Amino acid sequence: MEGNFKLVLAYDGTEYHGFQVQPGLPTVQGVLERALDRLAARSSPLHVAGRTDAGVHARGQVVSFRGTLRVPVGELSGRLNLLLPPDVMVLSAEQVNADFHARRSALAREYAYYLQMGSKPSPFVARYVYWCPWKLDLQGMREALAHVRGPHDFTAFSRLEPGKSRHREVMEAELESWEEVVAVRVRANAFAWAMMRRLVGGLVEVGRGRWSPEDFRKALKSGDVSRGGPTLPPCGLFLERVYYPEDLGVP
Repeated sequence: MEGNFKLVLAYDGTEYHGFQVQPGLPTVQGVLERALDRLAARSSPLHVAGRTDAGVHARGQVVSFRGTLRVPVGELSGRLNLLLPPDVMVLSAEQVNADFHARRSALAREYAYYLQMGSKPSPFVARYVYWCPWKLDLQGMREALAHVRGPHDFTAFSRLEPGKSRHREVMEAELESWEEVVAVRVRANAFAWAMMRRLVGGLVEVGRGRWSPEDFRKALKSGDVSRGGPTLPPCGLFLERVYYPEDLGVP
């Protein structure tokens, strides 16, 4: 079967140096391509919706490629999962329109960062949360998070990438909590490098009482990378979902 194909992936990024192939290093793209090349003859590179960094996880990463399958598309996800390591899974596989592109067709990405409060970290979730041994002011964090909605220059809350714009538009930003877990969830048209990890780093500063919500707003508006919050470790960050026109009702 020849055509354009879309895969939705979930993976634990702990053991990988990010999604994108890097010579001599384990990456999600590397293990996926090795499995895929046993089942398909690709005529295009593997396109990805979001190139997650080392240690970052995904519940709904999307990739696309053109080529010819050696198995029916309905069997592709199951056959790939037999070849992939247990920390990478293909959730679905389908043939899509010729103009679909995992990155260029995406209208928005949603990331979530998970924090665990409490005096003792849990060994059962340590790979997937950032442990905060402090009592956090969740209301103050929500007030600060409200400032990121809309279009902004996120230079203060991202890593320097000379020559690249850091203007992004945030459609949704919310903080959820249950028991000792706090989740910061942000949906935006795109994310600058380390933007989510630095935004949540600033929110933790607010939660600890070291910043006020107004301090957070001023840092965001400053456009000064030295005024942003600390960069939290990748373990708590998940690419939750990628949105395409049909998901948002866009004709």
